[in-house]
Amino acid sequence: MSDRSGILFVDDERENVQGIADILREALEEKVVVVSTVEEAVECLLGHRWSLVVMDLFIPLGLHPERVLGPRATRYQEQVDHLGGLVLLEEIERMVDPPPVVSHTACTDHVLLELFGDHVVRRIPKPAPMDTVLSNIMDILRPRTF
Repeated sequence: MSDRSGILFVDDERENVQGIADILREALEEKVVVVSTVEEAVECLLGHRWSLVVMDLFIPLGLHPERVLGPRATRYQEQVDHLGGLVLLEEIERMVDPPPVVSHTACTDHVLLELFGDHVVRRIPKPAPMDTVLSNIMDILRPRTF
């Protein structure tokens, strides 16, 4: 039995995921949180063991990322504008037992998507119909039976 629960959405355009979050919260009867910066996401990751993180690539670091980010990520603070998803992924990789990550992004740059590497269990392009996003998330969360 896993002690993980809930879904963390990281997207600086909350309206893109709020409807999906509301449906999942009701359907799963679990915690579903939407945050809009790397700083907020790391704070949530430090305080809870999530079943899944669904993140955009183009997210800001936040107002005070040095409070929660490691030294490698903090040095990017001046160069990173909206590619905070790469910094967040680095922070997730540093975790002892990281949650699975789904990329939900409009990015089509092959090089940037390759940076996600094997750490992303699935990529869902934006914009995707709500039912596509929901079915992908449910498929990932659904226990595998063989």
